[in-house]
Amino acid sequence: MINTSEEEWWIPNAITYSVVMHGFWREGKLSEACDLVREMTGKGFFPTPVEINLLLQSLCQERRVKDARKFMQECLNNGCAVNVVNFTSVIHGFCKIDDLDAALSVLDDMYLINKHPDAVTYTTVIDALGKKGRIDEATELTSKMLHRGLVPTSVTYRTVIHRYCQHDRVEDLLKLLEKMLLRQSCNTVYSQVIEKLCNFGNLDAAYKLLGKVLRRASRSDANACHVLMESYRRKGIPQSAYKVACRMFNRNLIPDLKLCDKVSKGLMLEGKTDEADKLMLHFVDRGRISPHHHRLVQT
Repeated sequence: MINTSEEEWWIPNAITYSVVMHGFWREGKLSEACDLVREMTGKGFFPTPVEINLLLQSLCQERRVKDARKFMQECLNNGCAVNVVNFTSVIHGFCKIDDLDAALSVLDDMYLINKHPDAVTYTTVIDALGKKGRIDEATELTSKMLHRGLVPTSVTYRTVIHRYCQHDRVEDLLKLLEKMLLRQSCNTVYSQVIEKLCNFGNLDAAYKLLGKVLRRASRSDANACHVLMESYRRKGIPQSAYKVACRMFNRNLIPDLKLCDKVSKGLMLEGKTDEADKLMLHFVDRGRISPHHHRLVQT
């Protein structure tokens, strides 16, 4: 169509090529769309980074990640404005098919041509490394990101916390978080760690972090404490849940009444009536329940 138009009565421009390329893309004809981009660049018209990314992501979704990388390299060689987002799309594609060596190779390419990876790029690779248990490499890459002055995002925090807790690298995680917090504060970071450790059943490590959480005594911190209490309760360790509740009261943070009622009943089943009584008396002292209600619970 485009060749006929050019020969007979009008010359296609960048808009013409863009419209046809989008048509191929909508019909799932990715090879044809890529060929059209090659043709248009040969005639001095260049797709935008957004249009390039459209094809890169679609190729990656079809697991044609090597084709995506080749296409991106051709765009670079032909003078197209390939940006960090385009590189990140290809890196993410390789990570999705578990080809981490290729993903790291693309990351190296970015360094070589002075395309600076952003926090999203780094987080994508860090998550993939963590998923495979390559925690030391993930740590090194996170440190490199921080050294380059990049600010970790909330997704970076969640990714690092999830992967390190998943592989029981709590000490390494805490050291890394200290470095990250110097670059970008995150008030809920230790609450997130406690909740994630509970999800993975590492309650001892979660309890050790309780002091860091209770320093602020905020609502999000209370939620983390509740997750830990519920985890202890479900494991049949009401005594430990009771200790968490007491530490909350000591910081003037009121735990959930319904949860504490369940913990109290669990304590009584174990014959720990004194602890069960003390737990509910905390609520009486703070006016959350009446003494009459407490006596009814006891009976």
